Amino acid sequence: MAKELRITFIRTSCLLLEYDGFAALTDPWFQMTMRGLPVFRKPGIGLDALPKIDGIIASHLHRDHFEKKAVKRLTHETMHIVGTTGTLAHCEGLGVPKITDMDPWDSCEMGPFRLTATPAEHTGPLPAEVNFIIVCGDLSVFFGGDARWSDAYRQISGRFPKIDVAILPIGGTLIFGKRTTMNPTDAVRACNYLRPRWVIPIHEGGEWLPVPPASWHPGRNEQFVDALSRSRLPSSPCVLSPGECASFALASEAPHCFRRMR
Repeated sequence: MAKELRITFIRTSCLLLEYDGFAALTDPWFQMTMRGLPVFRKPGIGLDALPKIDGIIASHLHRDHFEKKAVKRLTHETMHIVGTTGTLAHCEGLGVPKITDMDPWDSCEMGPFRLTATPAEHTGPLPAEVNFIIVCGDLSVFFGGDARWSDAYRQISGRFPKIDVAILPIGGTLIFGKRTTMNPTDAVRACNYLRPRWVIPIHEGGEWLPVPPASWHPGRNEQFVDALSRSRLPSSPCVLSPGECASFALASEAPHCFRRMR
């Protein structure tokens, strides 16, 4: 029987990936304020309720994607962080024993996961974001962090023609009118290249207070599901509430995705 990958949505771009006894966290963020503004969506799992985290996958180092206080609390003697170039310097003083900086197309091992960094476009400040292909067993997962639409998805599809699960931001963040995160339509455009079997939308708008025109986050999960349905692409949406998980496996006769609360 094929081993299962369990993905639990926590909040924003923070997800818990569990496979073969190994637990990794993407873009850790647990605080309830953002630049002094209230955050409305609580983490689906609190820091104290997490299992032992063996690794952290960091797309970029903005404060809503890499919370230093949380990382310091989660760190232990075998912790491994894989992130964009500059992550090592950013983590100085946190006591993390192993940190791997990644440029686009670099690869490394993290437990049972093989990670390949991919190009991504987002916004400043530097260092630039990378996204990740995460391979475990027969499953290939794309983690899209907080990226906006770009030619990166075409490049990724050329190198990784088989993607089983795509985790894509859909919030459509606008900063003074400039798009910095994919909106639902952009995410469907990305699916047109990536052709995933399943899609988990993340980084939905409405998580914290918008301040137009400085910031606005209009994209919603239901808009993405509707746009994906109208596209007739061979991809199924898997919308997760905070704290809800989905298990994915590729048995030869019956690929499946099961959703449930933890």
